[in-house]
Amino acid sequence: MGVQKPLSWLIAIVGAWELAAPFVLGATATTAFLADAIIIGVALVVLGVWAALTDLRGTLRTLDWLNALVGVWLVAAPFVLGYTGVASALWNDVLVGIAVAVLGGWAAVALGQAQHPRTM
Repeated sequence: MGVQKPLSWLIAIVGAWELAAPFVLGATATTAFLADAIIIGVALVVLGVWAALTDLRGTLRTLDWLNALVGVWLVAAPFVLGYTGVASALWNDVLVGIAVAVLGGWAAVALGQAQHPRTM
């Protein structure tokens, strides 16, 4: 399962950053960002570690796509939850969200390609 495991570990690491971000960035007073970062950070760590440790292809594919969806949520969260006025929170979530969406999508697509190798 080639590239999926390292990508899943990267997602878990990025999830740990998301969990720590409100504290590191000094944005704990922004309660929407704080709550979302804690929930999403824990979710990314759990999903990333689970995906990195599983050998079940169906489970792995589901976890990869869930990670990608969580990334999309992170991009939208500052706008939906109303903390666009806090630049550090806004840019953290947009950048982390893009990274997670790309990593999760890449892992899911790579898994699909590994299942159906091209013939020449």
